[in-house]
Amino acid sequence: MDKKTLLLKLCEEITKAVEYFYHEEDAGLKAHLGEVLGRYGSLLSNIGWALTWASEDVQDKVFEVIEDAFERKHLLKCRLEEWLSWKVREIVDEALEDKEGEKETQQTQTQPTEGELPF
Repeated sequence: MDKKTLLLKLCEEITKAVEYFYHEEDAGLKAHLGEVLGRYGSLLSNIGWALTWASEDVQDKVFEVIEDAFERKHLLKCRLEEWLSWKVREIVDEALEDKEGEKETQQTQTQPTEGELPF
């Protein structure tokens, strides 16, 4: 599946959750919907970060995890959005750590040696 199709499929899952859990009189179901939407929000935020700031390799990993989750959805022992949120967060955290490591390396390489002026 291409990335656009996977994102659209995620949006369909959000729509299904809203249709299933939103009942005007039932506060318990609304609360559960809020939890589900919060999880999807976090997931979509991480996907957005990967699309905007991450390398092509990281983006590919994120979408491989999403595609795999849809293929194996029936085998998951938790809700789809929970599993995806954990897995995508792991990939994003790893990418952020790599970026921070690169930034620290660049900073140490560009610091002036003793006796040199900083400009």
